[in-house]
Amino acid sequence: MLACCVPVLGSHSICSPSSQVGKGKEGQTRLPRQLRYFVVLLTNPSAVRKDWRAYLLHFVSLAQPLRWCLPFLLVSLLSACSTDGREAANLPPPTGHFEGPITYQGTELRATLDLREIKPGQLQGEVRLADRQGLSLPVQQITYQHPRLTVRWATGAASDFVINLTREGDFLKGKFTADSTEAEILMVRRGDAEPLPYLEQALPVRIGGRMLPATVLMPDDTLRVHPAVVLLQNAPQRTPLAVQILTDLLARRGVVVMLVAGRPATAAASVSPDSLAADVLAAARALKRVAGVDTTQIGLVGSGSGATALALAAGKDDKENSLIKYVVALGAPGTSNAARVTELIDRQLRQQDASAADRRLVTLTRAQLEQYVRREGRGDTTKLHRNLRKIALQPWAATTGLPTRVPSKAELEQPKWQELVFDPRAVWEQVRIPVLLLYGGADTTLNVQASADRLRGNAGRRRGSVVRIYAGADQQLLLPAGTQNGKWQWPRPVPDYVDDLTAWLRERLER
Repeated sequence: MLACCVPVLGSHSICSPSSQVGKGKEGQTRLPRQLRYFVVLLTNPSAVRKDWRAYLLHFVSLAQPLRWCLPFLLVSLLSACSTDGREAANLPPPTGHFEGPITYQGTELRATLDLREIKPGQLQGEVRLADRQGLSLPVQQITYQHPRLTVRWATGAASDFVINLTREGDFLKGKFTADSTEAEILMVRRGDAEPLPYLEQALPVRIGGRMLPATVLMPDDTLRVHPAVVLLQNAPQRTPLAVQILTDLLARRGVVVMLVAGRPATAAASVSPDSLAADVLAAARALKRVAGVDTTQIGLVGSGSGATALALAAGKDDKENSLIKYVVALGAPGTSNAARVTELIDRQLRQQDASAADRRLVTLTRAQLEQYVRREGRGDTTKLHRNLRKIALQPWAATTGLPTRVPSKAELEQPKWQELVFDPRAVWEQVRIPVLLLYGGADTTLNVQASADRLRGNAGRRRGSVVRIYAGADQQLLLPAGTQNGKWQWPRPVPDYVDDLTAWLRERLER
């Protein structure tokens, strides 16, 4: 019988049982069990075909040399991952014209997003929504860290609008968040981004010994001169959506827009309307010197408390050589600060379950305090003193904002007391040029009807002036989102707003 030997460990050999015929037991070599299976597997595979231990031993024998390769495999995989990471980091940001639906509660809203790279790694863009009177919303902040794209707008309210997207080739997929609303977005690239029809240029304005930040939006067309406006941003970090939309609308319609940065939100409360008015007039003079501006067609645009500064600026303009031709204001307050604060405090006291008698006491005391300030500390203060002491003992006293004692005559010189009795109606009475005052009927930041009525009787009497309230619209001149007839409705500009605005401006510019 033939013998079969397998070399093991250099010069030694292990022979199959057939080579041991004719020898005694004492001459046989006892192999370990695992090796015996291995030898039999090689010499007679049919004998162990159904033996699971042979298959296991075969697998182990193959795995032994592979373990020496594992470090090299890991290094190769890590190198590939590192290369992929570097390639992803070096990818250019997504640019182009993207289209797709924003979906919430089964209701779709078609949207477009145009993205342009204006500097390496710096994006510029705007969003346009279907059936929104052709309005665009310029993006305030864009950040891109592959594959994440974040688009953000400060709304002027408590929460911002945010779009978080993930880039997947030519697709952008993610969510739109506003307050408690979270909608799905899916957009696909449909070509290059539409060119922006206006150019942006920084143009700081010197006022005394300081520089006022400002930006000019110049229409990119073939006209030699354009009408122009100074648009005051009360606090640039919280510019209302309505003002952002209006800025883009004017620039697209051929109007040069100078955005005056105003003051930081943290300092807005301490800035007087007179200071802001000086900023506005300085900006208007600087705008007059910009090439391409029609110096006979310069107006002012603003919103909220900034509208009062516009009125002051227009009232101080040189009557003989007038620079300002018209004023457009959104949500201009027409009642005193004291009246607005009293209304706000009354709502807060209702929420704290204060009684009707307590609320009447607070209203009466605030009226007494306002009269005391207007009289510059003159007159009997006995009742005012008694009411202040009584209110100070109540658990809701801090809500009223009232002092615990009657302020002295010296203390009345402080700005907070002068601002308390400041009445914007007296300022608008000095305006002798046409004004357009627009209000949202559901604006909760001021008494809309009282403001409109008071200013209509003053500035609104000028030839060409218009005071208009849009029923149901909020502070942003938008109809709010909500469910109507079982179907979700997205926020949308109030009907006729754009037509009313452009028609009024056209009439001013054609004169």
